Amino acid sequence: MRFQGFCCAIVLMLISTMAQAEQAGWAIFNKVQHAVKEYNFDTSFVVLKGSQVDTYRWLHGKSEQQEIEHLIPLDTNGVDILRRNELVYYLLSDRPAFVVSGHSIAELPAILFESDTKLKQLYNAVPGSSSVMSGRSAQLLRLTAKQPGRYHYWLWLDDETGFPLRIDTLSEQQAPLERWLVTHMQITPEFPENLQALLVADLPQPAAAEIKSMPNAKQQLTWLPDAYHIITQPASIPQLESNLQSYWLLTDGLHQVSVFVQPSQGLPTQAYRDGATTIFVQSSPVLEVTVIGPVSIDIARQLAAGVK
Repeated sequence: MRFQGFCCAIVLMLISTMAQAEQAGWAIFNKVQHAVKEYNFDTSFVVLKGSQVDTYRWLHGKSEQQEIEHLIPLDTNGVDILRRNELVYYLLSDRPAFVVSGHSIAELPAILFESDTKLKQLYNAVPGSSSVMSGRSAQLLRLTAKQPGRYHYWLWLDDETGFPLRIDTLSEQQAPLERWLVTHMQITPEFPENLQALLVADLPQPAAAEIKSMPNAKQQLTWLPDAYHIITQPASIPQLESNLQSYWLLTDGLHQVSVFVQPSQGLPTQAYRDGATTIFVQSSPVLEVTVIGPVSIDIARQLAAGVK
């Protein structure tokens, strides 16, 4: 009986320690979200996908009445993106600005902006050790997926400000898929001067939405990954509508996955990754199912097999 009681005490102690670590992890995560939403900053970062490197400049300003941020690609083929409060503008050089609603810029890491209430359903937050990164003391925070087939995230945060210095996206097997890395960071109490003009610039309002119903699906999607659901009114895809038989857009609140069904083009079944994005094509003599999104190849294969 004494031994059994001793074992129970150890188990309770371990559970308590794990709960405290989890609470500390989410407190750290709230600190990083506060930093990217509330601070005035001018930063540069790179996105590493294998041998591919994309570079950006990211400015953010917050006042009592306004929030504004500007994402500037430093590569020649990128598009400037501006967000003022709940409107996001894609500033195109040869066409009018494309305007959508959004509380963040989708091209930035979504993990920085999704509410911790939603993320707690998907991940455990585990604080790691401190290290030096770019001359600054950085705290590691691991977001480990609760469901199989979901990616993990490792975040390194500046100890002083909570600002993210690096974000690694890892596979189920902890293999690195994509890295987001800050190369320059300047946080100031003053509103960034470069954003002042954009704050008052005359920008278009979003056009009245023209709701186009997708063609009636000729197939059914009979399987969904854990925590995902189907978006009932996804945006139409004019480039594919002529031969699109079925289309589903899935989300877990953080990521989005597209599933397309088209007549077979005679391509072989194939799978590959662009950083953390999986592209899986399943071919048959009649149909071709394509799955695109930040999920494992195994999950993409199961989604394609779920089309009946």
